[in-house]
Amino acid sequence: MDVVLRDGSTARIRPTGAEDQAKLLEFLRGLSRETLELRFFGSVSDDTLRRRAADWAKLEPEDGFGVVAMFGREGRIVGHAMYARTRGDRAEVALVIAEACQGEGLGSALLLELAQIAAERGIHVFEATVLPHNHRMLAVFRDSGFALQIQPAPGQIRVDFPTKMTDSAKQHLEDREWTSAVNAVQSFLEPRSVAVIGAGRRRGTIGGEVLRNLLDFGFKGPVLPVNANADVVQSVVAYRDLEDVPEPVDLAVIVVPAEAVLEVAEDCGSRGVQALVVISAGFAEVGEEGRARQDELLQICRAAGMRLVGPNCMGILNANPDVLLNATFAPAPPSPGRVGFMSQSGALGLAVIDFAASLGLGLSSFVSVGNKADISGNDLIRYWEQDRDTDVILLYLESFGNPRKFSRIARRVARAKPIVAVKSGRSPAGARASGSRTGALIASSDVTVDALFRQAGVIRTDTLEEMFDVASLLASQPPPEGRRVAILTNAGGPGILCADTCEAEGLQVPLLAEETRTALRNLLSTAASVGNPVDMIASATPDQYREAIRILGRDSSVDALIVIFIPPLIPRPADAADAIVEGVRSLEGRKPVLTVFMQAREVPDELRAADVRIPSYAFPEDAAIALARVADYGEWRTRPVERLAEFNDIRRDEAAGIIAAALGRE
Repeated sequence: MDVVLRDGSTARIRPTGAEDQAKLLEFLRGLSRETLELRFFGSVSDDTLRRRAADWAKLEPEDGFGVVAMFGREGRIVGHAMYARTRGDRAEVALVIAEACQGEGLGSALLLELAQIAAERGIHVFEATVLPHNHRMLAVFRDSGFALQIQPAPGQIRVDFPTKMTDSAKQHLEDREWTSAVNAVQSFLEPRSVAVIGAGRRRGTIGGEVLRNLLDFGFKGPVLPVNANADVVQSVVAYRDLEDVPEPVDLAVIVVPAEAVLEVAEDCGSRGVQALVVISAGFAEVGEEGRARQDELLQICRAAGMRLVGPNCMGILNANPDVLLNATFAPAPPSPGRVGFMSQSGALGLAVIDFAASLGLGLSSFVSVGNKADISGNDLIRYWEQDRDTDVILLYLESFGNPRKFSRIARRVARAKPIVAVKSGRSPAGARASGSRTGALIASSDVTVDALFRQAGVIRTDTLEEMFDVASLLASQPPPEGRRVAILTNAGGPGILCADTCEAEGLQVPLLAEETRTALRNLLSTAASVGNPVDMIASATPDQYREAIRILGRDSSVDALIVIFIPPLIPRPADAADAIVEGVRSLEGRKPVLTVFMQAREVPDELRAADVRIPSYAFPEDAAIALARVADYGEWRTRPVERLAEFNDIRRDEAAGIIAAALGRE
């Protein structure tokens, strides 16, 4: 089992075996005198260490069980835990961690794994004896979440606790995983130095564009090109091999042929690189040979404690002014903003960055996960929860690696930050294509995906365009407190289309309060309609737009406004935009306002550049659908947090028998 430590690196936990005797002895000999005295209650000779290593390696299953934590390519032992039966359903437990790995959560991970194994083998209570000054060990027991019973005794402390996982222990495990995921993603998006392995001398190649984007975007640390055939790459001093790089490398971006990636990854592990982005294709997406190569790549990363984005991806970026990382081969830089975006499709990610910029929707960070061999959407969502630069999370998904975990994570994060997702593979053909392109293990039923998203508070959109429509609203306006919409327009037809779509999508277009209608009659032409939609007719002036927004915003029967403008001969769209901004500013963010500018050219710059950010749409139906999706999310967020049902009377064996019988009838 691979576990992620607090710093985001990984270690492997497995049972001890007879072949571990030499490595266990090496591990014990490498411990400090203080650590050995705490573990063995006094000083120990080398002969004693030899006997201990032999005993631990040959522990009989009926007597007890041991596990080790392995780290590094050579598989050195950095932690050991074991239990030995004492009487009945009780066993004595003990563990020791190498000094370099203490404080990273490895002790808790070993203890939790050992407790689970013990519980399955009929051990219900662990006993431990701890020296009075061994505060770290007591902290490991306590922080693991077990219900401890502590009994002081002469010269020692006795600790008893049940092996069954308590809610507290489960929460501790969840918290540890959360911290580890955040730190792991941080090593990618906030590196101090970046090496581009396979950096191209010419523009137009992937390796060339990745290097140029890093330089042009203004990365705050050193950018280190590695090219086996050049000493200078794009006017930057290059290195023939990673070993030649004179300074530490935090992040390595690999752009070499698939056949060379494994050797490069080995070199990165030897240099202590923390994070790999493998842009190269030719892995699980191309068949069994590629899948075997991908599995080996992941094993290399695990052994070295490195984390991996990709392979078969388009890179990562972080627009934070203190980082300015653009390790992608996107043709144009992103606009900085407050949206975090993950794409499982590399080519789609390129288009999305360009599309977001055209909408004026800036990105805080972007990650193309490709084949998701390691870092996944679950890790990124946890990172973006605590990222101060991110207000909205966007996901393009082709598969779920762990739907249950995704649901649990999203349910927590969506309470604070909205998550908008497009999940492809709705049709059988789409599911087949998704599976063959990305090596996905699950082609989930679309009905179950819908249910998962609804329960977790994830806003699902049918198209990428709709996803950005929703994101534009969430990034600029608050979710509505209800479903009641006021529609303001200078043309009757678009207002009717908007009202129809609102009602079809579960929104309400109510009759306005009498006070509101009276104020509108006093403001508008006698030919105007002050129902809902409010049709100000084509002669409506910018001042009337501004005042009508203020009047509608005061109506307690209105939760949100959709403002539609079709340019007549007068006024100019820019004048209307200025007036709308002034009207929206007067609402002080109490209610969301969406605009629809139906014109040949783009939305007026006056609407985009204003200090009050207002989303704008090309057609009224688009605005209504976006508002409906956000209203659903706002309603979900006001519900009390639900506890998942637990069933203690499940008859698993009988259920398996029924399924087996049914399968046998086919």
